[in-house]
Amino acid sequence: MSDSELKGNNEFRKKMVTYYSARAMEKENDYSGDTLWEETGRVEYIMENGSELAIAYMDKYEYPRMTCYLAKKNVVYIFDNNEEADLFLWGLDSLVFPEADMKLDRCFPVLRQRVSLEGGKEVLVFVRKPYFYPAEVFAPYEPEHLAWVISRMENMCCALEYSGVSHGDISTFSVFVNPLTHEGMLFGDWRKVGVKRSNLDLKLVRETAKKIMCKTRHPVELTEFLRSMPRRDAYEDFEYWDTVIERGFGGHRFKKL
Repeated sequence: MSDSELKGNNEFRKKMVTYYSARAMEKENDYSGDTLWEETGRVEYIMENGSELAIAYMDKYEYPRMTCYLAKKNVVYIFDNNEEADLFLWGLDSLVFPEADMKLDRCFPVLRQRVSLEGGKEVLVFVRKPYFYPAEVFAPYEPEHLAWVISRMENMCCALEYSGVSHGDISTFSVFVNPLTHEGMLFGDWRKVGVKRSNLDLKLVRETAKKIMCKTRHPVELTEFLRSMPRRDAYEDFEYWDTVIERGFGGHRFKKL
């Protein structure tokens, strides 16, 4: 192949990569098939500029000095004041990711907008990707489905471990999952983030899994894992969980929910 042919071939490949990346992004942002979401309530707020901020939501979660709304394309947090919103963002900003894993950051919220309201309240608007819902929405889970949810939570804990922090609010409604792609995202109360001093997150993984599991028979290895104390850190805990997948489920297999 001549230099000119090679150059032309490389340019063609680049165009194809760009094209398919764009198509993948379109699909990732396509809400047309996300028919599970339905409006159950609506609230209105007045922004500092006098405009109205209307939020149609499916679910609402109350926290101290903060309310979270599950909207169609967003996860919206309303804070009592600026300080609470700043603390939330500080928790998110504590995350760092290894260069070798380019997809790990997809497990965490992406800020879309910050808005100030009349009366001193503050709003943080995060992206809710299509088909992502709190794990409790799809409960109870059969063992094979519970396994991939636990895997996603263990992935999240490894990212937190790498960052040297603890999330402190892993739960059935803070962990979002996509049943089509088996991806996960960790929302919840990021104001609780602090320097890691214990294995609280790994304990919460087990507690969360117990709450969403079905009552049918489970592999012995899964039961033992859920009853076990966390390993020394998230990396060792993930290795332990990987042995559960191999021995209890016969390896990693994708099974639609």
